Amino acid sequence: MEICKLFCASILIFLLTSCATKVRKEPISTSVTEDQKQDPLEPINRKIFEFNRVVDGMLLEPFANLYNLTVNENVQRSIASFLYNLGEPVTLANDFLQAKGERGLETFSRFMINTTFGLFGIFDVAEKLGLPRHHEDFGQTLAVWGLPSGPYLVVPLLGSSTPCSLTGRLTDFYLSPYNYYMVHYNRRQYIYVRLGVDTLVKRAQYADDIRNFRENSLDFYAAVRSFYLQNQKAQVQDGTAEESNAPGVDAFGVDDDSKLLE
Repeated sequence: MEICKLFCASILIFLLTSCATKVRKEPISTSVTEDQKQDPLEPINRKIFEFNRVVDGMLLEPFANLYNLTVNENVQRSIASFLYNLGEPVTLANDFLQAKGERGLETFSRFMINTTFGLFGIFDVAEKLGLPRHHEDFGQTLAVWGLPSGPYLVVPLLGSSTPCSLTGRLTDFYLSPYNYYMVHYNRRQYIYVRLGVDTLVKRAQYADDIRNFRENSLDFYAAVRSFYLQNQKAQVQDGTAEESNAPGVDAFGVDDDSKLLE
């Protein structure tokens, strides 16, 4: 029931924010960048962004640094691979929803190989066999179907998003066999355990990149926004657009290489 309420709320946010951008009538200065045009809620977004930074600094970053210091790199790699394998069915569903049959077959092959020969994904055997990872989510599916992404949003704890992406995240929850199983058998606590570990692992992976990104940006908020919007475009186009080498911006809250706070 709580998930349904969140899903309905995301739809409402999408409709309200989309309508707000359509009725906006004030002229836009030629000095305004494309990123700023897509961020009509910037004053509110900046406040939420700062809140997420405080949470990150107090909780995520210290634990991520401790994780990097105490856990062997090979063990870290295996944990990340196992978590990624859990998300492969969601990527598979979105591959076919986007009519990407060949990529869907690759995803299916990856999942079967790694689940069996890779001990449920602990070892990425498929990568060594020439089947590289790729990620698809329902937000990307909506974009491929032609639905506008809507304005840029910063969501408490979740970080950078758009109404389209936020709706996609909630839909992916239902596409996940893991989540379905845990909800069906009343084991929701394991969903939260997975989310917590996934968040920690991703934050740890990008720890150095995020620190450098933060220290070398004149306006950290604007830099994160620019990277997120460019990365979203590149993901929809399967990498045909330019991709930044900056860290995964979702690391300032909680997500989906499920990549978080994105």
